[in-house]
Amino acid sequence: MSVRRSSSLGRRAVLGIGTGALGVVAGACGPTQSAPGSATGQPGGQSPPGQTQQGQQSSPARKGGSLRASTLGGLSKVFHPYPESQNLTTPHSDAWTLMGAGLISIDWDKLDYVADPRRDMARELPRISNGNRTYTYTLRDDIKWSDGRPVTAADFQFAWEQARKPENNWVGFSSVVARIESFNASEKTVEVTLKESLARLLGLSISGSIGPVPKHIWEGKPWLDPQGNPELLKPTVVAGPYLPKELGAERHIFGRNPNWWGKEANLDEVVFVNASAQTVLELLKTKQVEWTPSFPPAQYREAKQIPHVTVYEWTGAVGSYRVMQFNLQRPVLADKKVREALVRAINRADLVQFEDDMAEPQFGLYPNNFRFANPNVEKYNYDLNKSKQLLADAGFKLDGAVLKDKGGQPVKLEILWPTTSQPRGKMATYAQQQWKQLGIDVTVTGMEFNAMVDKYSRQKDFDVVMGAFSQPGLDPDTIKSQFATTGSQNASSYSNPRVDELLERGAAELDDSRRKQIYDEIQKIVVDDLPQYSMLTLKSFTAFDKKVGGVVPLKGGDILRSNNLQVLDWHITG
Repeated sequence: MSVRRSSSLGRRAVLGIGTGALGVVAGACGPTQSAPGSATGQPGGQSPPGQTQQGQQSSPARKGGSLRASTLGGLSKVFHPYPESQNLTTPHSDAWTLMGAGLISIDWDKLDYVADPRRDMARELPRISNGNRTYTYTLRDDIKWSDGRPVTAADFQFAWEQARKPENNWVGFSSVVARIESFNASEKTVEVTLKESLARLLGLSISGSIGPVPKHIWEGKPWLDPQGNPELLKPTVVAGPYLPKELGAERHIFGRNPNWWGKEANLDEVVFVNASAQTVLELLKTKQVEWTPSFPPAQYREAKQIPHVTVYEWTGAVGSYRVMQFNLQRPVLADKKVREALVRAINRADLVQFEDDMAEPQFGLYPNNFRFANPNVEKYNYDLNKSKQLLADAGFKLDGAVLKDKGGQPVKLEILWPTTSQPRGKMATYAQQQWKQLGIDVTVTGMEFNAMVDKYSRQKDFDVVMGAFSQPGLDPDTIKSQFATTGSQNASSYSNPRVDELLERGAAELDDSRRKQIYDEIQKIVVDDLPQYSMLTLKSFTAFDKKVGGVVPLKGGDILRSNNLQVLDWHITG
């Protein structure tokens, strides 16, 4: 493997609001789109009439047509509205963006919560009382399921009674359920009382995270067993603008919901076509699809040259990032000296090339543009000599070219990476080469994405994994799922009582400046402990056929999932 060396070698709810409380989203492929540096300021994130984002004249929007998207990462097989950790993937979240709806949402232009009449079930933002602990939502009169039956308070209560059960293993259990004292939905109100007063954005995020499940469809069916509950494999009744028509291994088709109560969608269908890294852009180039949400950075320049394609790129308030996660239950990796030796053999400046320069080094726990990111943490700069010294200090010895542990056994490690992400595969091979210089025998194993997530997230059967996450919401509490002792995405089995304490304090602190200090300290401690190694913040880009109109990236983490449900405005102009 050829590595371009740096010139300076020495130096985050599916049916609820969907972002902010559930923690980070595991990335299946390349960057999950962040947001632009500038926004239009138009309601719903729309362009000024007759203009595209680039200021070009556009054809008037028309109804109808299909938008086909080539997607990496493998299509979802389980469509649970309250997913387990291993099922909370990018394709799963994409599907529920189309099928689901919640009480409130984030306005990714203004970067605040709203009750948007285009898409939200609450009439207005909640009335907050009881010392900032109780949030009372009033439901709209017109909300209904795709089968025409009204969405009722009983559907919210039913969802809560199931999601709150630990045995149902919802990924949001520790970040949402554990913080709610009571949940009472009746008549036209949903009243959520938190166990303690929380920061405003976090309180809105948690209180709005419980979305409805159709009680008349789900009642009496098992919550987690697809064989006993076919709704898990193909939902028949949903509340969002689209409902599934076909959910196969090669493509997912979502058709317009005839009983959708929000803003009418322009598109008749949204189709996700399964693709590989080799075909994902080719399908757009040959006009077999009209959208490629994410593709390998190596293909960025090629995409820019396709005459009928517009490539959107931006940097926003949140974003996606690459990490290297360690399994602290593995004896060889339990010693921090060993983990530090491994990361000091890595030069982040070298890693940028594997994203074709569409990334920048990241040192803290959040993407670089996130307002709570702390740049003043230990950077673990490249120093191969220090790596060797750290291993010696840990009691490891070189026997010729082979590193042996305290018991005299050769040190062996395996790095997992998803085959849908070639950049992560290249980074894994790079790490293999670097660690070979330390005498470590490293195996690099590429896996199908869902199988890899199950292996490392659920089974905890891994040494090192090349991970990718997206900071999905506005509140810094999202890292709780990764670094709290009981966090649902704590694959490393990391535990630090001080971090647990600070996470609780940070959630409850109402003053923004003091919250910043708390999360700065959390980042410093976690980075010092090194359960995972932050590598890169990704730049954001996506590609559409020019005949797709109404596309305006805002400041969210993804052009579909965190963009004011702008898919309702997208249209085919040709």
